[in-house]
Amino acid sequence: MKNRRSQLLIEPHFQTRLILRLGGWVLLSTLVTALVTFGALTWADSKTAGDFFYVVQETGTHPEIFTRTEIILPSLLISLAINLTLTFIFSLLYSQRLAGPIHRLITEMVKIERGDKIKTSFHLRDSDELQDIATAFDAMLKRLDEKGVLKKK
Repeated sequence: MKNRRSQLLIEPHFQTRLILRLGGWVLLSTLVTALVTFGALTWADSKTAGDFFYVVQETGTHPEIFTRTEIILPSLLISLAINLTLTFIFSLLYSQRLAGPIHRLITEMVKIERGDKIKTSFHLRDSDELQDIATAFDAMLKRLDEKGVLKKK
């Protein structure tokens, strides 16, 4: 069996759903923030005539006039793109940290269900998530072993 830790998608179905849900919430919240900011800037631009920014490209040319909205909108779009990219990367990495322990638990449960020989203890790495579940699963294995239900390795 190859090392699952080197794979990005250990449990593809679970990880894809998690990434899409996290990405969806971040996209929604970022879009709401962008729309509120854009709306406030547009309203402010319409109410305060004369509050514009002038940019002189070269000496002797006419200045270009920009509203606050024209200046802020590109930065909102860039921040949205950065936000979504970082969310995707972090959710992929975090989903992997969750999927590894889940995969190990499922593998052990399937072995028990099939009646295969298994270890009578279950531990995750200290850095893994779901330590409480692993501890409860380990206690269950020990209890089943005491009752003689498990086939030991």
